[in-house]
Amino acid sequence: MILALAVVLGLGLSLARHGPGVLSRITGLPLHAAWLAPVALALQVPLLRAPFCPVAEVTLPQGLFLLSQLFLLAFVWRNRRLAGIRLVGVGVLCNLLVILANGGFMPISPETLVRINPGASLEQCTIGYHYGFSKDVILVQESTRLWLLSDALVLPAPFPWPTAFSLGDLILGAGIVWLLQGARPGPAPSGAALEHVSSAVSGVHGSARRGSQNQDAKERIERRFVR
Repeated sequence: MILALAVVLGLGLSLARHGPGVLSRITGLPLHAAWLAPVALALQVPLLRAPFCPVAEVTLPQGLFLLSQLFLLAFVWRNRRLAGIRLVGVGVLCNLLVILANGGFMPISPETLVRINPGASLEQCTIGYHYGFSKDVILVQESTRLWLLSDALVLPAPFPWPTAFSLGDLILGAGIVWLLQGARPGPAPSGAALEHVSSAVSGVHGSARRGSQNQDAKERIERRFVR
């Protein structure tokens, strides 16, 4: 959810800044191996559609999810020179670090689940289970490695859909917003460059004129000899 908001925010800011030209700026981004990103998202779908269950029942979706992180890192590396992409990479690495440290899932605490599910109780949060329709595993804070990087942040009111996210998600979202500002226009030619071009053009014209004058003189001399 937080990443979808980042896309909406990035597009909104870009539209406010660039107006009707926003589409051409975004499509003008010189992305390399752009197919890596949608493939990575597709690989995450099985885990994000898996219900609340023991983690042993989602082994295959979990493996595909971990594979998706490699695709994302490859996409970041291929496009590392673009504005915002390195920030996206930092976010992906933060998430991957805490996921690998906690058995291949993003940890979320029962307290956080109660915050984003009004009316739920701590007793309903079975420790060690995959939290349905997410990439999360339910762990108590004391058992969570790198807890600060886990899904411990919550979008506050008045946001209508409570959702938890990680510090890595926040960094990744900031990178997406930055990236969606579009390709930067090329630098305008400097005065010195324009002067150099002008001098070169003048030199070419001068050479052409001199060549024409020499040809005329040669023809006049030839006509005298013929006479």
